[in-house]
Amino acid sequence: MNQRRFQGDAAKWPENDRRHARIPDVTQVTLYERRGRMVRGPRFPMGFWAGYFSSIKPREVEEPIDVWVHRPLAYVLARAVFPTPISPDFITGLSIVFGIASGVCFVWDFPWHLQVGAFLLFFSAVLDCADGQLARMRKTSSAFGRMLDGVADLITICAAAPATGWVIWRMFATPWWQGAIVMALFVATLVTSSFHTGMYDHYKNVFLRLTSPDFKEGEDYETAVARYEAQKGQKTTLVSKIAWPIYFFYMKSQGDVVRKFDPYTSARLNSFPPYDPERAAIYRELAGPVMRVWRSLFGFGSLVFGLALFNAFGHPEIYLALRLVVLNAIFYGYLRPAQRRASKEAFRRMNLVLPDQKAPEAVAA
Repeated sequence: MNQRRFQGDAAKWPENDRRHARIPDVTQVTLYERRGRMVRGPRFPMGFWAGYFSSIKPREVEEPIDVWVHRPLAYVLARAVFPTPISPDFITGLSIVFGIASGVCFVWDFPWHLQVGAFLLFFSAVLDCADGQLARMRKTSSAFGRMLDGVADLITICAAAPATGWVIWRMFATPWWQGAIVMALFVATLVTSSFHTGMYDHYKNVFLRLTSPDFKEGEDYETAVARYEAQKGQKTTLVSKIAWPIYFFYMKSQGDVVRKFDPYTSARLNSFPPYDPERAAIYRELAGPVMRVWRSLFGFGSLVFGLALFNAFGHPEIYLALRLVVLNAIFYGYLRPAQRRASKEAFRRMNLVLPDQKAPEAVAA
């Protein structure tokens, strides 16, 4: 390869060259000769891990299974597609396809079907990470993209989890009463697992809103409704028409659970005040230890990885028991009281009261 190169800036590209990519801080645009023609592409002056960590959210809220397994693979994929017209939304769509395909493989009895389904589910999680990382690398994150990402998670789990239930039922179908008991336990696990991931997602968003000057993840139900009303009358895609009802269902359900789980927090994310270092220090001090537990076991990445791993070994019933007994013991026995105490004291010390919140006693000025 001819080494004649120069560094450029995305703003200096012709419009047609930069409509699909915005160059992040971790990359530089280079023009070089390849196979007799000049081509543009990104150069990553940082090392792999430095560039990788710049593409993810703060590690204070990231799940370890994502940080060390899903997201490194996703970063390789994001780097590969960075200079192409492939959009983050397209990758989100692929994650949905892989998630649904995993569920089909779990219920379709063919040789190694559980292992194939587990791989597809695992790769769906990698794609689910890659879309956000690519958007952050290009600096093209959007409210619609985050909405679509959440909808993708819901569709994936609605495909993979019931299919896993079918696998478990076939193991314990006879006698009938045994199968009925196992299915009742499975439904209880599925419902409580949705509480786990929903609460982790909520507290992750609250943590980022209060402790990070750069990341403002998530939105509240009221803001989503206002955004939907604002785009009424405009031409919308089929994907958008499907995504909005699913997104509203998730947002409304999450808000209802949040208010019952912890009256001292707030689901009104868009009512939070701007970043303030003093508030950040208070919230990090009080909620940080609880967040370490939330992110370790209760996120969507951990749920999907567990489903993929135990299905691959042919024993998803063990994962059912672990989530139903161990994780629920931590969730209700430790996390709920600890998070309530942290929320109550943090918002009291910050003198912050939001519309849907049970007001703690204010700290005297």
